[in-house]
Amino acid sequence: MSPTAVPNRVSDAQRTLEQRFANPFLRRVLRSPLHRLASRWFALVSYVGPKSGRRYTFPVAYAVAGGGIVAVTPKAESNWWKNFRRPMACRLWYRGQRREATGEVVTGEFAADLLDRYAAAHGLLARELGIPEQGAGRVAGGEAARDDFAVVLFRFD
Repeated sequence: MSPTAVPNRVSDAQRTLEQRFANPFLRRVLRSPLHRLASRWFALVSYVGPKSGRRYTFPVAYAVAGGGIVAVTPKAESNWWKNFRRPMACRLWYRGQRREATGEVVTGEFAADLLDRYAAAHGLLARELGIPEQGAGRVAGGEAARDDFAVVLFRFD
């Protein structure tokens, strides 16, 4: 591995556990009357892939910020965020309700602010993902670390 390469934050075993057990479980719970068990921390994102025409639905940890909800993912470990590089319509199951929304990747200072809000809301998860501590994006060396993450803002229609 080159000195500038970003190490994987999620092991293959963790990814398998997430895809086979955690995600299907959360999809069911978040759409059910039992959503309160998880909807404080997780929402479901559902969109149709522009190339495949296939519907994708998966849970994301979120924070309320920027006039909507914010999801963060390591760029090197997921691809879903690439579909939101331009504003894209989607559905969210948020706190037990299905809502239409528009998602978009945000960058720059706005993304740094939203990443700080996300890290504050998800301290342990943020540390596991390697998200820099609050304000680190504004000091030397912090910008490169923040560039490793896609920050997606979902605004309700």
